[in-house]
Amino acid sequence: MFRISLFMFLMFGMFGVISFYLAPYLTDKGFEAGQIGAVVAVGALVSVVAQPLWGYISDRTKTVKRIMLLLLVCTMIVSTGLFAAEHLALIFVMYACYMFFSSPMGPLSEAFCISYAQEHRREFGRMRVWGEIGVGVSALAVGYIVKAVGIGKLAVIFPACGVLAVLSGLWLRESKVTPKPVDLKALGKLFTQPRLLWLLLIVLIVGIPHRMNDSMLSLYLKELGAPESMIGTAWFAGTMSTIPAMMFAGRMFRKWNPIGVMTIASVVYAIRWFIYSATDSAAVLIAAQVLHGATFPLFFLATIHYMTTIVPAELRATGQSAFAVTFAGIGGLIGNAAGGYVIQLFGAGSAYGIGGVLALAGAGALVGTYFFNRR
Repeated sequence: MFRISLFMFLMFGMFGVISFYLAPYLTDKGFEAGQIGAVVAVGALVSVVAQPLWGYISDRTKTVKRIMLLLLVCTMIVSTGLFAAEHLALIFVMYACYMFFSSPMGPLSEAFCISYAQEHRREFGRMRVWGEIGVGVSALAVGYIVKAVGIGKLAVIFPACGVLAVLSGLWLRESKVTPKPVDLKALGKLFTQPRLLWLLLIVLIVGIPHRMNDSMLSLYLKELGAPESMIGTAWFAGTMSTIPAMMFAGRMFRKWNPIGVMTIASVVYAIRWFIYSATDSAAVLIAAQVLHGATFPLFFLATIHYMTTIVPAELRATGQSAFAVTFAGIGGLIGNAAGGYVIQLFGAGSAYGIGGVLALAGAGALVGTYFFNRR
Protein backbone atom coordinates (compact mmCIF):
# COMPACT_ATOMS: atom_id res chain seq x y z
CA MET A 1 0.00 0.00 0.00
CA PHE A 2 2.94 2.34 0.69
CA ARG A 3 4.20 1.96 -2.88
CA ILE A 4 0.82 2.84 -4.37
CA SER A 5 0.35 5.78 -1.99
CA LEU A 6 3.79 7.17 -2.85
CA PHE A 7 3.10 6.84 -6.56
CA MET A 8 -0.27 8.59 -6.22
CA PHE A 9 1.37 11.41 -4.25
CA LEU A 10 4.12 12.01 -6.80
CA MET A 11 2.04 11.43 -9.94
CA PHE A 12 -0.85 13.69 -8.96
CA GLY A 13 1.61 16.28 -7.66
CA MET A 14 3.33 16.23 -11.04
CA PHE A 15 0.13 16.92 -12.96
CA GLY A 16 -0.94 19.56 -10.44
CA VAL A 17 1.92 21.73 -11.71
CA ILE A 18 0.28 22.22 -15.11
CA SER A 19 -3.33 21.94 -13.91
CA PHE A 20 -3.04 24.98 -11.64
CA TYR A 21 -0.24 27.01 -13.20
CA LEU A 22 -0.74 26.67 -16.95
CA ALA A 23 -3.32 29.48 -16.96
CA PRO A 24 -1.06 32.05 -15.20
CA TYR A 25 1.86 30.78 -17.32
CA LEU A 26 -0.05 31.57 -20.52
CA THR A 27 -1.30 34.86 -19.04
CA ASP A 28 2.34 35.81 -18.47
CA LYS A 29 2.91 35.13 -22.17
CA GLY A 30 0.18 37.64 -23.03
CA PHE A 31 -2.83 35.45 -23.78
CA GLU A 32 -6.38 36.32 -22.66
CA ALA A 33 -8.84 34.27 -20.59
CA GLY A 34 -10.90 33.28 -23.63
CA GLN A 35 -7.82 32.00 -25.47
CA ILE A 36 -6.59 30.10 -22.42
CA GLY A 37 -10.03 28.57 -21.92
CA ALA A 38 -10.02 27.44 -25.55
CA VAL A 39 -6.59 25.81 -25.14
CA VAL A 40 -7.71 23.88 -22.06
CA ALA A 41 -10.98 22.97 -23.79
CA VAL A 42 -9.09 21.44 -26.73
CA GLY A 43 -7.14 19.35 -24.24
CA ALA A 44 -10.38 18.23 -22.64
CA LEU A 45 -11.72 17.28 -26.08
CA VAL A 46 -8.65 15.13 -26.71
CA SER A 47 -9.10 13.44 -23.31
CA VAL A 48 -12.59 12.35 -24.39
CA VAL A 49 -10.86 10.07 -26.92
CA ALA A 50 -7.63 9.33 -25.04
CA GLN A 51 -9.08 8.17 -21.72
CA PRO A 52 -11.39 5.41 -23.02
CA LEU A 53 -8.81 4.42 -25.65
CA TRP A 54 -6.02 3.83 -23.11
CA GLY A 55 -8.50 2.34 -20.64
CA TYR A 56 -9.57 -0.20 -23.25
CA ILE A 57 -5.94 -0.93 -24.16
CA SER A 58 -5.20 -1.52 -20.47
CA ASP A 59 -8.17 -3.86 -20.06
CA ARG A 60 -7.33 -5.65 -23.30
CA THR A 61 -3.61 -6.14 -22.54
CA LYS A 62 -4.27 -6.93 -18.86
CA THR A 63 -1.68 -4.46 -17.58
CA VAL A 64 -2.06 -1.10 -15.88
CA LYS A 65 1.47 -0.50 -14.57
CA ARG A 66 3.21 -0.70 -17.95
CA ILE A 67 0.63 1.52 -19.63
CA MET A 68 1.01 4.13 -16.88
CA LEU A 69 4.80 4.16 -17.17
CA LEU A 70 4.57 4.53 -20.96
CA LEU A 71 2.16 7.44 -20.61
CA LEU A 72 4.32 9.17 -17.98
CA VAL A 73 7.43 9.06 -20.17
CA CYS A 74 5.51 10.29 -23.23
CA THR A 75 3.97 13.10 -21.18
CA MET A 76 7.39 14.32 -20.07
CA ILE A 77 8.68 14.30 -23.66
CA VAL A 78 5.67 16.20 -25.01
CA SER A 79 5.78 18.78 -22.19
CA THR A 80 9.10 20.11 -23.51
CA GLY A 81 7.33 21.14 -26.70
CA LEU A 82 4.46 22.70 -24.78
CA PHE A 83 6.74 24.94 -22.75
CA ALA A 84 8.84 25.83 -25.80
CA ALA A 85 5.81 26.90 -27.87
CA GLU A 86 5.28 30.65 -28.32
CA HIS A 87 2.46 30.87 -30.87
CA LEU A 88 -1.14 30.08 -29.96
CA ALA A 89 -1.61 27.51 -32.75
CA LEU A 90 1.44 25.54 -31.63
CA ILE A 91 0.31 25.74 -28.00
CA PHE A 92 -3.03 24.22 -29.06
CA VAL A 93 -1.23 21.33 -30.78
CA MET A 94 1.25 20.65 -27.98
CA TYR A 95 -1.36 20.84 -25.22
CA ALA A 96 -3.56 18.42 -27.17
CA CYS A 97 -0.60 16.00 -27.37
CA TYR A 98 0.10 16.52 -23.68
CA MET A 99 -3.50 15.66 -22.77
CA PHE A 100 -3.50 12.59 -25.02
CA PHE A 101 -0.83 11.04 -22.80
CA SER A 102 -1.53 12.65 -19.42
CA SER A 103 -5.33 12.56 -19.12
CA PRO A 104 -5.63 8.74 -18.91
CA MET A 105 -3.30 8.64 -15.90
CA GLY A 106 -6.01 9.62 -13.41
CA PRO A 107 -8.56 6.90 -14.26
CA LEU A 108 -5.86 4.26 -14.82
CA SER A 109 -4.21 4.90 -11.46
CA GLU A 110 -7.61 4.87 -9.76
CA ALA A 111 -8.52 1.57 -11.43
CA PHE A 112 -5.17 0.26 -10.19
CA CYS A 113 -6.03 1.34 -6.63
CA ILE A 114 -9.52 -0.18 -6.82
CA SER A 115 -8.08 -3.52 -7.91
CA TYR A 116 -5.56 -3.47 -5.08
CA ALA A 117 -8.20 -2.44 -2.53
CA GLN A 118 -10.52 -5.26 -3.53
CA GLU A 119 -7.73 -7.83 -3.66
CA HIS A 120 -6.27 -6.90 -0.25
CA ARG A 121 -9.47 -5.70 1.45
CA ARG A 122 -8.24 -2.13 1.84
CA GLU A 123 -10.16 1.11 1.43
CA PHE A 124 -9.73 2.81 -1.93
CA GLY A 125 -10.03 6.28 -0.38
CA ARG A 126 -7.01 5.72 1.88
CA MET A 127 -4.83 5.29 -1.20
CA ARG A 128 -6.52 7.91 -3.39
CA VAL A 129 -6.18 10.56 -0.67
CA TRP A 130 -2.42 10.63 -1.29
CA GLY A 131 -3.13 11.92 -4.76
CA GLU A 132 -5.01 14.85 -3.24
CA ILE A 133 -2.21 15.47 -0.73
CA GLY A 134 0.29 15.40 -3.59
CA VAL A 135 -1.72 17.97 -5.52
CA GLY A 136 -1.95 20.23 -2.46
CA VAL A 137 1.73 20.04 -1.56
CA SER A 138 2.69 20.57 -5.20
CA ALA A 139 0.37 23.58 -5.57
CA LEU A 140 1.74 25.23 -2.42
CA ALA A 141 5.41 24.48 -3.08
CA VAL A 142 5.32 25.45 -6.75
CA GLY A 143 3.52 28.69 -5.86
CA TYR A 144 6.40 29.80 -3.68
CA ILE A 145 9.04 28.52 -6.11
CA VAL A 146 7.42 30.42 -8.97
CA LYS A 147 7.22 33.56 -6.85
CA ALA A 148 10.97 33.30 -6.23
CA VAL A 149 12.30 32.25 -9.67
CA GLY A 150 9.52 33.20 -12.08
CA ILE A 151 6.71 31.24 -13.71
CA GLY A 152 8.85 30.51 -16.77
CA LYS A 153 10.69 27.90 -14.70
CA LEU A 154 7.68 25.56 -14.97
CA ALA A 155 9.58 24.07 -17.91
CA VAL A 156 12.13 22.73 -15.39
CA ILE A 157 9.82 22.04 -12.44
CA PHE A 158 7.40 19.78 -14.34
CA PRO A 159 9.91 17.27 -15.77
CA ALA A 160 11.73 17.14 -12.42
CA CYS A 161 8.47 16.05 -10.78
CA GLY A 162 7.94 13.61 -13.65
CA VAL A 163 11.25 11.82 -13.01
CA LEU A 164 10.23 11.18 -9.41
CA ALA A 165 6.83 9.84 -10.52
CA VAL A 166 8.42 7.45 -13.03
CA LEU A 167 10.89 6.13 -10.44
CA SER A 168 8.07 5.45 -7.97
CA GLY A 169 6.05 3.79 -10.76
CA LEU A 170 8.88 1.33 -11.45
CA TRP A 171 8.57 0.23 -7.82
CA LEU A 172 4.90 -0.77 -8.20
CA ARG A 173 3.72 -4.37 -8.48
CA GLU A 174 1.27 -5.12 -11.30
CA SER A 175 -2.35 -5.29 -10.16
CA LYS A 176 -4.25 -8.57 -10.20
CA VAL A 177 -6.40 -8.85 -13.32
CA THR A 178 -9.55 -10.76 -14.06
CA PRO A 179 -9.02 -13.67 -16.48
CA LYS A 180 -12.25 -12.89 -18.30
CA PRO A 181 -11.46 -11.55 -21.79
CA VAL A 182 -12.53 -8.13 -23.01
CA ASP A 183 -14.13 -7.62 -26.41
CA LEU A 184 -15.98 -4.87 -28.24
CA LYS A 185 -19.32 -6.62 -27.75
CA ALA A 186 -18.95 -6.41 -23.95
CA LEU A 187 -17.89 -2.78 -24.32
CA GLY A 188 -20.97 -1.95 -26.37
CA LYS A 189 -23.23 -3.68 -23.89
CA LEU A 190 -21.73 -1.62 -21.06
CA PHE A 191 -22.52 1.69 -22.75
CA THR A 192 -26.11 0.82 -23.53
CA GLN A 193 -27.03 0.49 -19.86
CA PRO A 194 -29.63 3.20 -19.08
CA ARG A 195 -28.51 3.48 -15.44
CA LEU A 196 -24.90 4.13 -16.48
CA LEU A 197 -25.86 6.66 -19.16
CA TRP A 198 -28.13 8.56 -16.75
CA LEU A 199 -25.39 8.58 -14.12
CA LEU A 200 -22.87 9.96 -16.61
CA LEU A 201 -25.30 12.74 -17.59
CA ILE A 202 -25.56 13.82 -13.95
CA VAL A 203 -21.77 13.59 -13.60
CA LEU A 204 -21.45 15.92 -16.60
CA ILE A 205 -23.84 18.53 -15.19
CA VAL A 206 -22.01 18.64 -11.86
CA GLY A 207 -18.58 18.36 -13.48
CA ILE A 208 -18.81 21.39 -15.80
CA PRO A 209 -18.36 24.10 -13.12
CA HIS A 210 -15.87 21.95 -11.19
CA ARG A 211 -13.57 21.64 -14.19
CA MET A 212 -13.97 25.30 -15.02
CA ASN A 213 -12.82 26.14 -11.51
CA ASP A 214 -9.77 23.88 -11.76
CA SER A 215 -8.24 26.04 -14.47
CA MET A 216 -9.97 29.39 -14.02
CA LEU A 217 -9.65 29.92 -10.26
CA SER A 218 -6.06 31.04 -10.75
CA LEU A 219 -7.21 33.68 -13.25
CA TYR A 220 -9.92 34.84 -10.84
CA LEU A 221 -7.35 35.21 -8.06
CA LYS A 222 -4.98 37.06 -10.42
CA GLU A 223 -7.88 39.33 -11.41
CA LEU A 224 -8.31 40.17 -7.72
CA GLY A 225 -4.62 41.02 -7.39
CA ALA A 226 -3.41 37.80 -5.71
CA PRO A 227 0.22 36.65 -6.32
CA GLU A 228 1.11 33.15 -7.55
CA SER A 229 1.87 32.03 -3.97
CA MET A 230 -1.79 32.65 -3.06
CA ILE A 231 -2.88 30.37 -5.90
CA GLY A 232 -0.82 27.64 -4.27
CA THR A 233 -2.30 28.46 -0.86
CA ALA A 234 -5.84 28.25 -2.25
CA TRP A 235 -5.31 24.79 -3.71
CA PHE A 236 -3.37 23.59 -0.69
CA ALA A 237 -6.32 24.54 1.52
CA GLY A 238 -8.75 22.85 -0.87
CA THR A 239 -6.88 19.58 -1.29
CA MET A 240 -5.98 19.22 2.40
CA SER A 241 -9.67 19.60 3.24
CA THR A 242 -10.37 16.38 1.32
CA ILE A 243 -8.36 14.20 3.71
CA PRO A 244 -11.16 13.41 6.23
CA ALA A 245 -13.61 12.43 3.49
CA MET A 246 -11.05 10.34 1.63
CA MET A 247 -9.89 8.57 4.79
CA PHE A 248 -13.28 7.71 6.24
CA ALA A 249 -15.51 7.41 3.17
CA GLY A 250 -15.39 3.61 3.40
CA ARG A 251 -17.25 3.69 6.71
CA MET A 252 -19.73 6.18 5.30
CA PHE A 253 -20.72 3.94 2.41
CA ARG A 254 -21.44 1.06 4.78
CA LYS A 255 -24.30 3.14 6.18
CA TRP A 256 -25.30 5.68 3.50
CA ASN A 257 -26.66 5.29 0.00
CA PRO A 258 -24.06 6.57 -2.53
CA ILE A 259 -26.78 8.48 -4.43
CA GLY A 260 -27.61 10.32 -1.22
CA VAL A 261 -23.93 11.21 -0.69
CA MET A 262 -23.70 12.51 -4.28
CA THR A 263 -26.78 14.65 -3.65
CA ILE A 264 -25.29 16.23 -0.53
CA ALA A 265 -22.05 16.92 -2.38
CA SER A 266 -23.94 18.57 -5.26
CA VAL A 267 -25.82 20.89 -2.88
CA VAL A 268 -22.55 21.92 -1.22
CA TYR A 269 -21.08 22.46 -4.70
CA ALA A 270 -23.93 24.92 -5.40
CA ILE A 271 -23.28 26.79 -2.14
CA ARG A 272 -19.57 26.93 -2.97
CA TRP A 273 -20.07 28.34 -6.46
CA PHE A 274 -22.61 30.92 -5.26
CA ILE A 275 -20.07 32.13 -2.66
CA TYR A 276 -17.46 32.47 -5.41
CA SER A 277 -19.98 34.34 -7.52
CA ALA A 278 -20.82 36.84 -4.80
CA THR A 279 -17.37 37.74 -3.48
CA ASP A 280 -14.69 40.11 -4.71
CA SER A 281 -12.16 39.13 -2.05
CA ALA A 282 -9.24 36.77 -2.66
CA ALA A 283 -9.25 35.89 1.05
CA VAL A 284 -12.89 34.77 0.87
CA LEU A 285 -12.12 32.65 -2.22
CA ILE A 286 -9.28 30.92 -0.42
CA ALA A 287 -11.42 30.33 2.69
CA ALA A 288 -14.26 28.93 0.57
CA GLN A 289 -11.82 26.46 -0.99
CA VAL A 290 -12.22 24.45 2.22
CA LEU A 291 -15.64 23.45 0.85
CA HIS A 292 -13.71 21.40 -1.70
CA GLY A 293 -13.44 18.77 1.04
CA ALA A 294 -17.22 18.37 1.17
CA THR A 295 -17.73 18.38 -2.60
CA PHE A 296 -15.24 16.62 -4.86
CA PRO A 297 -14.16 13.69 -2.64
CA LEU A 298 -17.73 12.85 -1.61
CA PHE A 299 -19.07 13.13 -5.16
CA PHE A 300 -16.10 11.28 -6.64
CA LEU A 301 -15.98 8.39 -4.16
CA ALA A 302 -19.76 7.95 -4.12
CA THR A 303 -19.82 7.78 -7.92
CA ILE A 304 -16.99 5.23 -7.96
CA HIS A 305 -18.79 3.19 -5.29
CA TYR A 306 -22.04 3.26 -7.27
CA MET A 307 -20.28 2.37 -10.55
CA THR A 308 -18.80 -0.82 -9.06
CA THR A 309 -22.38 -2.12 -8.94
CA ILE A 310 -22.92 -1.31 -12.63
CA VAL A 311 -19.59 -2.01 -14.38
CA PRO A 312 -18.22 -5.59 -14.70
CA ALA A 313 -14.80 -6.25 -13.13
CA GLU A 314 -13.14 -7.00 -16.49
CA LEU A 315 -14.12 -3.52 -17.73
CA ARG A 316 -13.05 -1.65 -14.61
CA ALA A 317 -10.42 0.56 -16.29
CA THR A 318 -12.86 1.30 -19.14
CA GLY A 319 -15.63 2.18 -16.70
CA GLN A 320 -13.28 4.41 -14.72
CA SER A 321 -12.29 6.10 -17.96
CA ALA A 322 -15.96 6.68 -18.82
CA PHE A 323 -16.39 8.57 -15.56
CA ALA A 324 -13.20 10.56 -16.16
CA VAL A 325 -14.17 11.33 -19.77
CA THR A 326 -17.53 12.67 -18.66
CA PHE A 327 -16.43 14.60 -15.57
CA ALA A 328 -13.01 15.84 -16.66
CA GLY A 329 -13.14 15.49 -20.44
CA ILE A 330 -16.54 16.65 -21.65
CA GLY A 331 -17.09 18.66 -18.46
CA GLY A 332 -13.71 20.30 -18.96
CA LEU A 333 -14.42 20.99 -22.63
CA ILE A 334 -17.66 22.80 -21.89
CA GLY A 335 -16.53 24.35 -18.61
CA ASN A 336 -13.28 25.79 -19.92
CA ALA A 337 -14.46 26.90 -23.36
CA ALA A 338 -17.68 28.50 -22.15
CA GLY A 339 -16.30 29.54 -18.76
CA GLY A 340 -13.26 31.24 -20.23
CA TYR A 341 -15.34 33.41 -22.55
CA VAL A 342 -18.01 34.16 -19.92
CA ILE A 343 -15.24 35.33 -17.58
CA GLN A 344 -13.70 37.44 -20.34
CA LEU A 345 -17.02 39.02 -21.36
CA PHE A 346 -19.03 39.22 -18.10
CA GLY A 347 -16.63 38.48 -15.27
CA ALA A 348 -15.94 35.49 -13.06
CA GLY A 349 -18.97 36.14 -10.86
CA SER A 350 -21.36 35.36 -13.72
CA ALA A 351 -19.51 32.16 -14.63
CA TYR A 352 -19.63 30.86 -11.06
CA GLY A 353 -23.29 31.83 -10.73
CA ILE A 354 -24.10 29.62 -13.70
CA GLY A 355 -22.04 26.90 -12.05
CA GLY A 356 -24.18 27.10 -8.93
CA VAL A 357 -27.34 26.63 -10.97
CA LEU A 358 -25.86 23.57 -12.72
CA ALA A 359 -24.91 22.01 -9.38
CA LEU A 360 -28.46 22.49 -8.09
CA ALA A 361 -29.80 20.88 -11.27
CA GLY A 362 -27.52 17.90 -10.65
CA ALA A 363 -28.76 17.62 -7.07
CA GLY A 364 -32.37 17.62 -8.28
CA ALA A 365 -31.63 14.86 -10.79
CA LEU A 366 -29.99 12.78 -8.06
CA VAL A 367 -33.01 13.16 -5.77
CA GLY A 368 -35.17 11.89 -8.60
CA THR A 369 -32.76 8.99 -9.16
CA TYR A 370 -32.88 8.03 -5.50
CA PHE A 371 -36.67 7.77 -5.45
CA PHE A 372 -36.74 6.00 -8.82
CA ASN A 373 -34.30 3.34 -7.54
CA ARG A 374 -36.49 2.74 -4.47
CA ARG A 375 -39.48 1.76 -6.60
